[in-house]
Amino acid sequence: MSDSDGESIEAKVLHPRRSLGTRYRTQAERFLKSERPTDTIWGEQMASKAVLHDFTDPENWRVLVRSRVAIGDEAGVFASLKDLFSVLGRDPGLTDLLVDVDILEHGLSILEEALRIDPLDPDDWWSLEKPAEDLLDRIKSLDFSDHRANLLFSRRLERLLANGMEDEYLEHAPILLAQRPLNHEAWTKLGRIHERKGHPDKAWHCYDQAQIAHPACGERDRFRQRMEDRLDGESTKPWRRPSVGSRSDFLDGLRRFAGKEKEKDDFAITEDPDTDGDPIRSLMSEGRLPEAFFLARRRAAEGVDGAESLLHEIKGMME
Repeated sequence: MSDSDGESIEAKVLHPRRSLGTRYRTQAERFLKSERPTDTIWGEQMASKAVLHDFTDPENWRVLVRSRVAIGDEAGVFASLKDLFSVLGRDPGLTDLLVDVDILEHGLSILEEALRIDPLDPDDWWSLEKPAEDLLDRIKSLDFSDHRANLLFSRRLERLLANGMEDEYLEHAPILLAQRPLNHEAWTKLGRIHERKGHPDKAWHCYDQAQIAHPACGERDRFRQRMEDRLDGESTKPWRRPSVGSRSDFLDGLRRFAGKEKEKDDFAITEDPDTDGDPIRSLMSEGRLPEAFFLARRRAAEGVDGAESLLHEIKGMME
């Protein structure tokens, strides 16, 4: 699906365009000021486009909710709040708790409270009391399956890295990447940090993931060459790539991070590809592609027949 400029909606949400968002919001505000019914409808449409183009600007959300309140669109206000909760990594179903609330009267105040507690702007978020501690406490319980949430919290983790919290970044960034496994640039960045810190096996895992996601990047191969080049006459134990068991453990950890239903043990089901009800196909049919991706990768690492072709199929569905 694409709009008039031919770019997919997913591409837009992954790369917010603040200038376009501001332009549409300005148009929406102009329409809303006239207070004419037809102009108010136009205002709501412009506000929707503002959020589409830039979900990171809280003003766009405020104008969207205001416009839907103005036209009396109760369902639309609910939808806006539900969408915001998804962006904030929260369960959108929390809006079900608002069924007895006069949403046209209180929708804006609910929006403001959500933005106050969890600001979209990274500067505003960093200015909160103990933002890093709060993020690290909550990150494993949040849902980053919405690409916008993934981007928002990736930026927050970048703040941790910029403020010297490198170990915390290394521990928690894979939680987000597990739900966007084809982000080879981010995997490469993780690999370089691990390599610099003297963790060659962890670096290899990250570079391997980067090259599986984007074979042309060649990061894993270049890393292996660097490791070979570092060997000298004093080296008695050359580095070897991690064992199959190590890779399986790494991929299983990512698969669990990718799971949307973290309270359930969805991994106790059989993983025998010769049995009926192949779990990879089951995950694919449920739209749980990151989980299917890592399970297929594990099978490929273990040399299971057909795993590579299935992995390519899943990658095609995710791209």
